[in-house]
Amino acid sequence: MAELNYLNYEELTYFKERLDEEYAPIAALQFKGTVATISALPTVAGVDVGSVYNVTTGGTTTADFVEGAGETLQNGSNVVAVNAGTELLPVMKWDILGGVFDISDRLQFGNALPAAPTDGQTFLYMGNTTYTYSAASLTGDENPSELGLYEEDGSGGYQLTADTTVEAGKTYYTRAEEYLKGVIYKYNDSASEWVPQSSGDTMVPITRAQIDALFD
Repeated sequence: MAELNYLNYEELTYFKERLDEEYAPIAALQFKGTVATISALPTVAGVDVGSVYNVTTGGTTTADFVEGAGETLQNGSNVVAVNAGTELLPVMKWDILGGVFDISDRLQFGNALPAAPTDGQTFLYMGNTTYTYSAASLTGDENPSELGLYEEDGSGGYQLTADTTVEAGKTYYTRAEEYLKGVIYKYNDSASEWVPQSSGDTMVPITRAQIDALFD
């Protein structure tokens, strides 16, 4: 079993202070919108310092990133335009600002599970709880509403049914939790699935020295 780090509230506050300090020269971050992919980002040379974009589908960074080419940008990450040069010789770059707290030997967390996980990768899921819906097998005399069943809502989603008797031709569904907010998952490559973890790994708080190292 591994020893993994988590970020408690006190150190999260400190991390925010260091983040504010790091980006103080920007003066202000301005959210400009969402783009589908890295290639859909505007040309960084023509973007104002402090402009933030959310990238829906991550991928591999290019030379236009402070992190360099070939790094993985996770789904839903935020990138910010920074001047990586000087005032006299500006060099505009994208810098990964948000999304996943990605430190290779420590616990990762974010609102979306990594798109390209590796076997044994551990991740703290902080997004909204997701669900799977399965067709229910009914004999015809049950009360779908009392059973807590769902029906399609006509827009691609599901809603609790109000039917007290089974309506002929209608499909009813049971709902099961898929990914739960606040739960740690470990990726099993052989099964191609994220497995919830309730015990086994040793969780220790990340230190301020480790946070400082992120900004070196």
